[in-house]
Amino acid sequence: ALLRSRHYNTPMLSYLHGYHAGNHADVLKHTVLTAALARLAAKDKPLRYIDTHAGAGGYELRTAAAQRNREYEGGIGKLWSVADAPEPVARWLALARQYNGSGPLKRYPGSPGLAQQTLRREDDLFLFELHPAEHRALRQTCGEDRRTKVLRDNGLTSCIGLVPPPSKRALTLIDPSYELRDEHRTVIDAVVKLHARFATGTIAIWYPVIERRWVERYERALRKTDVGQFATYEFCVARERRGGGLTGSGMFVINPPWQLDDELEAALPWLVQRLGVDDGASYRAGG
Repeated sequence: ALLRSRHYNTPMLSYLHGYHAGNHADVLKHTVLTAALARLAAKDKPLRYIDTHAGAGGYELRTAAAQRNREYEGGIGKLWSVADAPEPVARWLALARQYNGSGPLKRYPGSPGLAQQTLRREDDLFLFELHPAEHRALRQTCGEDRRTKVLRDNGLTSCIGLVPPPSKRALTLIDPSYELRDEHRTVIDAVVKLHARFATGTIAIWYPVIERRWVERYERALRKTDVGQFATYEFCVARERRGGGLTGSGMFVINPPWQLDDELEAALPWLVQRLGVDDGASYRAGG
């Protein structure tokens, strides 16, 4: 289940996020996601949240999968007790602590769990997950919420018919495993179709930093489309490793909410200081 460049040709469904829950990539992804959702939910009109690769919805950190490499220790584990976090990190941490309950760190919310906590009664959520075991867990974790529809379907194709919503306001999170080398092309195809149907919708695309050249190709390919300018928020804990391995991650955000740049410009350097493991730790923020 380790996400390494040599695994890009393995089947996509071999990846299970339970091995990686709460790691530094989740810190980045969920800080950006909750900041964007909070900004969008500040307006009166209803908001639609679409998650194309929702996973299990939440994770027990005491399972064998999470304990295998204990990746959460290098992510949320280092931040669990901090009291000086900048606003976007503090917001995400408060949601994670609420999901965990009192006591030591033992549970971590996925993107669906964080979205359910952030969104309001008038908002709706569409959560897609193909993996059978992850889909069952997602239904148990999130399915009782009346605002939420949990679907076992291909989120990259099925999300397109969900926009534009009646309120003309939506955030779509695209968060695949990228275990197939050309999976980013499938993502870009879906993004172009989403944008064609709903040009003002917010789309947040997560990507891993394993090989810098692959990230650069991905970003160039996205810029060649007609989706217009987008913001990039990236955080790496270490320099790129010759043998591969996940050293960081990022989010491309199309139509970022107002003032998201300002929030993350303050948060990302703080994360570099707190979670960086060598002098290659770095961040990018903005268009």
